[in-house]
Amino acid sequence: MISCWDDGGSEPIYACDSHAKQLGHSRERSSDIRIINAQSGLGSDPIRSEDQTQIQEVTNAKPNPSAASEAAPVLSHTKVVTATTGPPVRAPLRDLTYGNAAKAMVDEVIWNMAAGNYQVYRTALQQGKSAAEASQAAGGQVAVVHRKISDYTLKLEAVLAESKAIINVAETIDKPLEQALLEIISNGAMSDLEKDSTIHQLGALQESVKNGLQGDITPLQANRITLAIGDRLNWGGTCNASEEIKAVHRTLYSSLKTAMIAVVPEAQNLHDRLTNLYAAKSDLEIC
Repeated sequence: MISCWDDGGSEPIYACDSHAKQLGHSRERSSDIRIINAQSGLGSDPIRSEDQTQIQEVTNAKPNPSAASEAAPVLSHTKVVTATTGPPVRAPLRDLTYGNAAKAMVDEVIWNMAAGNYQVYRTALQQGKSAAEASQAAGGQVAVVHRKISDYTLKLEAVLAESKAIINVAETIDKPLEQALLEIISNGAMSDLEKDSTIHQLGALQESVKNGLQGDITPLQANRITLAIGDRLNWGGTCNASEEIKAVHRTLYSSLKTAMIAVVPEAQNLHDRLTNLYAAKSDLEIC
């Protein structure tokens, strides 16, 4: 800044008292030099005061030519590293169709608990212990999430079991699957090999969903199918399914859930809490 001023710069320069004196030595001080008092205007704002103090310290620091020359190679090396370092890898976003893990942590008041030891949980299962016993051994959020999943499952199934309503399979299952099949066949971006593979997966999905069903289904059966679909898709987390198959699962899940809630609206809150807990369980399993 001082060099620019010495060279005849005409723009106004705002300087502290010490630098204003230095400027006065190089050129006759004129009206366009402003002297800044480092202590003025700080008021009672501690953050601003700290910022101003740091500015004053930097301003008053004397340049060290030798230190600057030593630092130059380091700075150059840092720039190269920064340029060649790739962007941070972000975890894939969870599909909230199948539940919101963060909401479960808040609703069930377990966000401030230790996660628990999932490796202990897995080891306990390998030793032949039940899921309830294994989760209790793991402790923390793992134990609470497993216990609450069990509690909400019992409550939800009790509510659904009381309903005498019937859900039409042709509308809630067959129709979405048939529509998905037509979309796959007409998808010009997919090769014949990709279409054959996707249609095969679609048939496997239909077989698993309708396994054991005879005619229309009850709300309780619809709920169990939605939970099975959520489990197949890892509750919206990372899974190996293609985007086309994920879309079919999502449509089928939403169709069954909508039909179930339409005939048993009081099940809405219980179902949401349960699926949110399943999403939280999925997150804990990859910690």
